Amino acid sequence: MMKAAAYRRSASEHDLQVQVLKVISLQGRRAYAFAIPNAGTRGPAMANYLKREGLTAGIADLCIMLPGGKVGWLELKTATGRQSAQQSAFELTCIGLDHPYALVRSLDEAIAILKQWGALK
Repeated sequence: MMKAAAYRRSASEHDLQVQVLKVISLQGRRAYAFAIPNAGTRGPAMANYLKREGLTAGIADLCIMLPGGKVGWLELKTATGRQSAQQSAFELTCIGLDHPYALVRSLDEAIAILKQWGALK
């Protein structure tokens, strides 16, 4: 596995997400993580179909099931990436419902948050 310090430079959101999931799978014995695949280009019919199934713009990239019945939400951005209005609204929803939420821009930040949440030792 790549060291976090070596990885933190210029990762794409996809690359960062893959690395975070790898760390959780290798070290996260106290957590379970899965992606929320909101990205992608879809035709109008498929977009409508998925919206009826509950696809919602702005949901964080990763859902992390934590000890004690909590769920944490991790939004991944590049060094210059910005939250959309829908992502900011989802962050406020998480805060209002007492769900852990973090926006991270590097593997080091993600690891620190996951340790803080109890997902990693």
